[in-house]
Amino acid sequence: MRRIITVSSGKGGVGKTTFAVNFALTLSRVAPTILVDLDTGTSSVRNTLDVNVSHDLYHFFRRDRPLFDCLSTVDGRLDRDGLFSQFAFVAAPRHAIEEITNLSDAARWKLIHAINQLPASFIILDLRAGLDSSILDFLPLSNSGILVFTPHHPAATIAAGDIVKSLLFRKLRILFAEGSPVFSTGDDRSHHRLVNELLDQVEDVYEERLPNLDAFLRDLYQALGENPYLEAISSVVQTFAVHFVLNMFNGVEESYENAIRPFVEYLMQSVSTHLQLVNLGWIVEDQRIHRANCERRPILLQPLTRPEDRPLDPVLAELASLETSVLGLPTRSQPVVRKSHHDAVADLTGEVPLEQQLQILNSMYRSRGALHVRDNFAYIAHRALHMIRDLPADTFGQPRLLTPLELFDALVPHERRG
Repeated sequence: MRRIITVSSGKGGVGKTTFAVNFALTLSRVAPTILVDLDTGTSSVRNTLDVNVSHDLYHFFRRDRPLFDCLSTVDGRLDRDGLFSQFAFVAAPRHAIEEITNLSDAARWKLIHAINQLPASFIILDLRAGLDSSILDFLPLSNSGILVFTPHHPAATIAAGDIVKSLLFRKLRILFAEGSPVFSTGDDRSHHRLVNELLDQVEDVYEERLPNLDAFLRDLYQALGENPYLEAISSVVQTFAVHFVLNMFNGVEESYENAIRPFVEYLMQSVSTHLQLVNLGWIVEDQRIHRANCERRPILLQPLTRPEDRPLDPVLAELASLETSVLGLPTRSQPVVRKSHHDAVADLTGEVPLEQQLQILNSMYRSRGALHVRDNFAYIAHRALHMIRDLPADTFGQPRLLTPLELFDALVPHERRG
């Protein structure tokens, strides 16, 4: 079940770190979980947790401390019931340090090797907002990790789509690099050169003739007919999975119009219509989350208050019914509702039956207050655990971070299986 899961966003201001911290806390209820703060310019994780940090990434890079020695944990002051004893985190330096904020290749591979050695089942990487070459090296090869965006920040939603586009083109560039098996199976170098020239045109946002990879494949077919490149590229596109979480959820219609629809339309227009899109869930908009961050005590570490029960919202009732049909469970005349004081996070285990997901979903529709938010994280954790347990390892996150020398070995066998 070991998995390294990246959490990224196209731009700041979408609650990426808030999500990463609470998601890591949730997974720690199942197995040892380590959160690594790679948003090294802001040190945002340590500012969210009121914890004494004795060693951080500064000590790893400047003082040659093993990364394991840089782990910090929450004590009984924050975790009164000891529910999150399996959680630990690696903090970024207190202040921005150029050589750590902008890692050299050698420093990046040193960190990647150290992360692969961390003794945890789940490792969550809180990446810097935006996209650059150093961010790409930590992202998975065959999926997006978890992208976080919100209805309140339209530009960040489109920027999240740019992350997907960059990941796909990175994979295709590796696949068609000189010396790759796909290169060697091509009819001649002119065909291989044509493929890379077409990729240049698709990646160029100012080139209107080839707006996405679907148009690229049509052009390639017209130029070369049936050929090994078509199969390889189609496999890359159709097996690439995009996972996202909608933060600061503020209503079905507004979230759809301002976040989900623009995100999907951008991917269809600029990347491909054949990607696998998975909405892992949402986090409701709640001022308690902001106050918890200001107190440096994340919402999952806040004392629980008993929420009020309320009638099932008609729109959310429709969504619950839809979720029932998606999960393949029988429709109920009355939704299954857990007692309002029941904490789904506290009871989270490695088992992820669909029935339990539905029960949490129904509770999310009925509960108010902090427990409601905890249910949001429990539901997302269930969805993640389902993929980790039941789907191929490259579907969600990655078992380990790959160095450049390992990328060919990881990618080419996958394409041959496709």
